[in-house]
Amino acid sequence: MKKALPILLAAALVAPAFARGVDPIVSVEWLAANSAKPGVVVVDVRKVDDYKAGHVPGAVNVLGLFVAKDGLSNEVPEADDLSEIIADAGIDAASTVVVVEADGARFAWATRVAWTLVYAGVPNVAVLDGGYAEWTKAGKETASGFESRDGTDFKVKFVDSYISTKDYVVKNLRRAQIVDARSYDTYFGVTKQGFVEQFGHIPGATALPASWLTVGGLVRPKAELEEAVKALKLDPKKDMVVHCDSGVLCTAWWWILSQQLGWTKVRSYDGSAQEISKDPAVKFVKYVWK
Repeated sequence: MKKALPILLAAALVAPAFARGVDPIVSVEWLAANSAKPGVVVVDVRKVDDYKAGHVPGAVNVLGLFVAKDGLSNEVPEADDLSEIIADAGIDAASTVVVVEADGARFAWATRVAWTLVYAGVPNVAVLDGGYAEWTKAGKETASGFESRDGTDFKVKFVDSYISTKDYVVKNLRRAQIVDARSYDTYFGVTKQGFVEQFGHIPGATALPASWLTVGGLVRPKAELEEAVKALKLDPKKDMVVHCDSGVLCTAWWWILSQQLGWTKVRSYDGSAQEISKDPAVKFVKYVWK
């Protein structure tokens, strides 16, 4: 037995890229009713010590699903490494995976893991709404220590349409919708992360902060998210790239747009501003909203 490594919207929507067998965001009640069913894998992505102290019964602790690489903070691991991590967690392409983070404030970290899994070829992935905090708040049973599952022979089959490279962004600056998931202050150019070379944002990018997505620790109702993207005149029929500073926050909006709202032309850029701001051919703009 292998052990787990500690490891909104235009009126017309297009159909999702695959037929989902699970909602992209699930409630504590759903998880309590389904976690023990065959094929369901609960993946706890919190720190090892937090997982050992208490977790959803049956959950495996999985880390390493994004790594520092080539001078960038949060990149997809090499295919062989990612295949091993996913297989050792007991996941295969037919699994239903539920990602559990600490709480709603960590929603984007949960979606970064969920995005990595669906990008790697595991289509039925969900995020637990409110994370482990919501689980304990509801008084659900918990377990401690480590748990593991039988390993699988999973091999990644990347879904190329889910990811953007810098080259793709540069070639499509005038054609694709660029969505910036960072805070307003960062987008506007008032502040920036030290690892980002330029203040401001990619010319023409639309500001859509990931912080809007949750309220009271839970993801906002679908209708509110649809209203937000519709008001910004984002088009589900046009190609879109969502970015942030280093490839985490952008996955939150990718998850909502692609997996919850069914937009099929959305890519997440994991190199994000950390990478593209180093390109002298891409001049960020400040103090403007487009």
